[in-house]
Amino acid sequence: MKVLVLGLWHLGCVTAASCAKHFEVIGVDLEAANVDALQRGQLPISEPGLEALFRQGIETGRLKIRGEVDESCSDVSVLWVTYDTPIDSDDRPNVDYVLNRLRGVLPSLSKETIVLISSQLPAGTCRRLEDEFPRRAFAYSPENLRLGRSLLDFNEPERVIVGCRAVEVRETLARLFEPFCANVIWMSSESAEMTKHAINAFLAVSVTFANEIARLCEQVGADGKEVESGLKSDMRIGPRAYLSPGAAFAGGTLARDVNSLTDLAVASGEKLCLIPAIKHSNDRHKVWPMERMRRQFETFRG
Repeated sequence: MKVLVLGLWHLGCVTAASCAKHFEVIGVDLEAANVDALQRGQLPISEPGLEALFRQGIETGRLKIRGEVDESCSDVSVLWVTYDTPIDSDDRPNVDYVLNRLRGVLPSLSKETIVLISSQLPAGTCRRLEDEFPRRAFAYSPENLRLGRSLLDFNEPERVIVGCRAVEVRETLARLFEPFCANVIWMSSESAEMTKHAINAFLAVSVTFANEIARLCEQVGADGKEVESGLKSDMRIGPRAYLSPGAAFAGGTLARDVNSLTDLAVASGEKLCLIPAIKHSNDRHKVWPMERMRRQFETFRG
């Protein structure tokens, strides 16, 4: 199998280096400034073990880096879109950044090439692309990489979620994921896209819930970490629950999906209560340390 990985930043570098252990891989980065460094195995991000694996792929010839999609890419089985979707100052995804680059390379690929998207894009994106390119097959598999352990997450995941429609697409993607995970959960493209939103929104709910409990703990003299241990002792919640009080979530990953779900609800006319409140609670927690200091100062002064 021949795989084209489009977009070589964090997700793309992990994907290209890992796939090159099993397949012939062409990694394409359309930003010319990045290509020379990538061809030398110099990566734009730091991740344990990644640079060595990336260079190994280049040295063995199983991983080739290009600055454009040329004739060497015309026969790839899968185009894997791995851009880290940029966000604006309000944590809203720049969807066109990804889609315009995808549109630019499609004319150079065979009509049989399956387009697999792992970039974080709003639910309904595959359907939109199917309408725009009716002769092409699109699928979605949400990424689930954690900083500092991305190679383990990609190469030994607990499960992989894949959304697609046609049986022949599923058969090809099953071969793609076979070296990495036996537990593939198949569903529609829309469901796979929504699953990514839902996972991050649920994690965001957990963070904001834990932080609100912690703020209340301070008011009544309880210890937030002790309450956390009590929560996780309940078998219905469990020790791995995302319920550690701390700073507000930041960096865009969780906020992007909270905003995407909120925007989808507005566009569809579905009124939501819980999900839009996540951002309000998280923003409130960002200013909590300053408010706590102000209250302590006023108590001291009074």
